[in-house]
Amino acid sequence: MDYPIKNADNLVIDSLGIDLDAEGTFALTVKDYTHTVQGDELITEMKDQLDVRGSVRNALLRKANKEILAGLKKGRLRLDDDAREIFDLNILIWFADKALKGEHQQYLTK
Repeated sequence: MDYPIKNADNLVIDSLGIDLDAEGTFALTVKDYTHTVQGDELITEMKDQLDVRGSVRNALLRKANKEILAGLKKGRLRLDDDAREIFDLNILIWFADKALKGEHQQYLTK
């Protein structure tokens, strides 16, 4: 696969070098926090990000980074349900960006 990915055509999870388990999920680790993601959710988010203008995408990524850092600092389990859902979505947004740039492998759990 050529990185950064700029075309959503034929984008599949296998081409990213991500192995899915029996439920179609994989795990990633960010600063001692392990998060489980559905493979099809990642592909959908990657396609969505490719459809967004660069400046808007960068603003969304900055916001996602802030939310993730705040959630990691507080601890995901101490977040209320709404904040936890927002945290999980921002992890997906952030990881999709890493996958589009080819920087995702280092975050995958083995």
